[in-house]
Amino acid sequence: MASHSTPSDPKPPAQRESSAPASEDPPEQLQHLPRNAPSDGSSSIPSDQVLLERWLAEKSTRTQEEYARDVKQFIDFVDLPLRRVTLGHLQSYREHLADEDYAKSTQKRKLSAVKSLFTFGTKLQYFEHNVGAALSTPSVRNDRAERILSEADLWAILRDETNLRNHVLLRLFYASGGRLSDIQRLRWRDLKDRPDLEGPDGNPGGQVTFFGKGDKTRAVTLYSKVWGLVVRLNEAEKADGYGESDDPVFRSQKGGPLSRTQMWRIVKQAASRAGVKLTEKTRSDGVPKRDENGDPITTSEVSPHWFRHAHASHALQKGADLELVRETLGHDSIETTKTYLHTQPGKSSSYYVDDAPNFDG
Repeated sequence: MASHSTPSDPKPPAQRESSAPASEDPPEQLQHLPRNAPSDGSSSIPSDQVLLERWLAEKSTRTQEEYARDVKQFIDFVDLPLRRVTLGHLQSYREHLADEDYAKSTQKRKLSAVKSLFTFGTKLQYFEHNVGAALSTPSVRNDRAERILSEADLWAILRDETNLRNHVLLRLFYASGGRLSDIQRLRWRDLKDRPDLEGPDGNPGGQVTFFGKGDKTRAVTLYSKVWGLVVRLNEAEKADGYGESDDPVFRSQKGGPLSRTQMWRIVKQAASRAGVKLTEKTRSDGVPKRDENGDPITTSEVSPHWFRHAHASHALQKGADLELVRETLGHDSIETTKTYLHTQPGKSSSYYVDDAPNFDG
């Protein structure tokens, strides 16, 4: 499960604000700015740095790193203690991000991180007013539809991947709707037989338990076609001296779990080999890369998360209930936190996406 260790980054200028009483005279350059702190000094947070640490501690490890960078960038820009920041400063920062030609999605993420910090600080009574509440963020075009694989493209990717481990990885991304982080940390103890689950072909299925985003636990049932491949992979692993309870499901040549980068590479190579969503590679200056024959070098745009989108889209198209899909994928708006022993889902939306072709590798 994700730890909540706090990154040493950031160490922003905001550290300069001490925990001194509010009656202490501020530096001359700050005297014209309001001090956004409760007049009764009721907050238990002594400084900006402590606020940052406690705010980041509530985020996942990956989010901590990203948010720490985003907030450090903001604090470096305003160069003020957080209690001296006004809505005007936030609006100036928004204009700065736009002037720097950041993508709108990046602008939105960076501003959302800052707004989250001020909301958190207001809840803990570190700020008297939430100066970020009134700040709007850029509208971002929803391009998810462009990142959903058709069934034909998906079958092509699966069909051309003949390595058993890699094929099962791709199949599990799709059948479970799991995130990259969910699947990367899987151990064999997280999978179990479910003889009570009969698939469309009459064969039994299984269950995978994810310990994923936000430290939430969710179990997803897998029907016979994909489960049969999982069992086959486990048998192959045991023949090589692995495949025991604590061993990674997707093992690297060194015996540890595949890294996130390795999983990305497997997906990219499989999708490129199948000719799905190809785009030309370019150098940092935008010039297309070319091979020794002068032909453009291409790669696929497909990433592991595209399989998750495909799961949701295909399942809904085939009649799966919306709430069932949302629970299977573990979306934040659905309560999915369950303990391993008490979770016995009767059905998941993977039932609706189990008709991929058989593996012939």
